[in-house]
Amino acid sequence: MASTGIRNGTDLIMMIGTTAVAFCTSNDFEITMATRDTSNKDSAGWAEKKGGQMSWTATAEGQFAEDSSYGFSDLFALLIARTAITVKLTTAVSGDNAYSGSALITSLSQSNPLEDTSTFSVSLEGSGVLTEALIV
Repeated sequence: MASTGIRNGTDLIMMIGTTAVAFCTSNDFEITMATRDTSNKDSAGWAEKKGGQMSWTATAEGQFAEDSSYGFSDLFALLIARTAITVKLTTAVSGDNAYSGSALITSLSQSNPLEDTSTFSVSLEGSGVLTEALIV
């Protein structure tokens, strides 16, 4: 049964292939559309636009653990290999929507503050369509 009410952000996870990125504390995705100018002399001085190229990005932040089931080291290997990966953002709740597509890791960073938890951040850039599908 689909989720109801306002979503708790904790429920949306980022998966690479079929494996959740370990120890995530947040994740985001953004879909953008470029526009193209179609203004002309008949536009009465107003800019006119048409839809252009679509693109999407995703990011995640998490806690670093050397022994994580799927974490920094796995993401590092994918980045170095320049491997396109399947990314899925999902609640895993039947009836909710999941978003997935092919992407490349464009940045990976690690933060190691004094006497605090080590963290990592990963950014991905979509290659092709980001699809929306009902979780069954």
